[in-house]
Amino acid sequence: TILMNGPCNNFLSLCYYIATYYVQEGKSILFSTKGKRIIYYFLSVFALVIIYSVLSNPQVTNAQLILKFINFEDPSMLVGTSETVRMFSSCLCSKSEHKKGNDELNNLKIRQWIAGVIDGDGNFHISKKGYVELSVVMEARDIACLYKIKQRYGGSVKATSHARAVRFRLHHMAGIQQVINDVNGLILNPVRYLQLKKVCSIYNIDVLPSVTLEYNSAYLSGLFDSDGSVYYNKQSMQVFITVSQKGRELLDILVSVYGGVVRSANKDASAFKWTVSKKIDILNLIDNYFHWNNCVSAKNKKFGLVKHFYYLSSIGALKAPEGSVLGKSFTQFVDRWETTNNLDN
Repeated sequence: TILMNGPCNNFLSLCYYIATYYVQEGKSILFSTKGKRIIYYFLSVFALVIIYSVLSNPQVTNAQLILKFINFEDPSMLVGTSETVRMFSSCLCSKSEHKKGNDELNNLKIRQWIAGVIDGDGNFHISKKGYVELSVVMEARDIACLYKIKQRYGGSVKATSHARAVRFRLHHMAGIQQVINDVNGLILNPVRYLQLKKVCSIYNIDVLPSVTLEYNSAYLSGLFDSDGSVYYNKQSMQVFITVSQKGRELLDILVSVYGGVVRSANKDASAFKWTVSKKIDILNLIDNYFHWNNCVSAKNKKFGLVKHFYYLSSIGALKAPEGSVLGKSFTQFVDRWETTNNLDN
C-alpha cells in the first residue's frame, strides 16, 4: 500500500521509489515477514537492479554493483552515484562492520575457553635451560578439546604412557607467545597465574591482571571441559553440575557469578568442589549459559539429557519397577547417558 500510494507517476519513478523504500526499510521487512522473506529479498534486489539499469549511471557498471552486493566488499568506489546506490553501499558497510564485530567476539570466546581449559588441566613448565612448554592432559573421551587447541597453536596430541589419557604439548616459541597473547589477563587460577607470570618474564612480556569474570564469558565452559562433571543421583532424583579444584579461590569466583556452593571434597580439605544442584539453577545454567557457550568435551552431550531426566522423575520412572514400562524407559535413559562417555559417540 505504501509503495503503490507513493509519488510514482510513471514506471521509472515507480522503480526508483521501490528501490529507495527497500534500501531504507528492507532490513525490517526481511526480518519481520516470516513466510515471504525470500520473496521480499529478491524483489528488493530486482528493484535495485532495474533502477540502476534504467538510470544507467556511467560511473559504476551493473556488474560492479551486483558484485559489491554479493561479496560485501568496500563500496567506496561508488562515489558520485545516485542517492539510492549510496544508501545501498552504506547498508553494505554496516553489514561488513557487523561481521567484523562478530569475528572479534568469536575470537574472544575462543580465548576465554582456552584460558578455562589451561586453568583446569593445563600447566606451564620451564626447563633448567629456560625452555617453556605448555601441556594439557585430559581424558581420552575429551580429545576433541586438545585438537581444537592444537589447530590454533600447533604442537602435538599423544596418548600418555598409561593410555588412559591424552596430552597436548606445545614448546615452539611462536606458539607459546601466541598462547601468552591469547590468555594474558584471562587466567584466573592463582597457581596458573604464577606460572604464566614466570613465562612472561622470560619473553619480556608484561603480565596483565586477571579480568573480572562475567556471566557470558566462555571461561566456565573451558574450565568445565577440563575439571567439570555432570551426573545424577537416582535416589535423591537430582542432577549435579560440579567443578573440582585443589584450592577454593577459583571456585569462590564461580559462586559469585553463577551461584552454587563450594564444599570440601575430602576429609583433609585438600580439594574442593563447586556444586550446583537445585533444579531451577541447573536449568538456568544449561539454557542461559551452556546453550550459548558450548563445551567441546563429551560432557556437553549430557546437558541434552538432563531435561529428560527431570521428565522421567516427574512421571515416577525413577522409582518404577525395572520390568514395567516406566522402569524400562529409565533403563533406556541410563544407556543413553552412559553412551556419552564413549569416545566413538
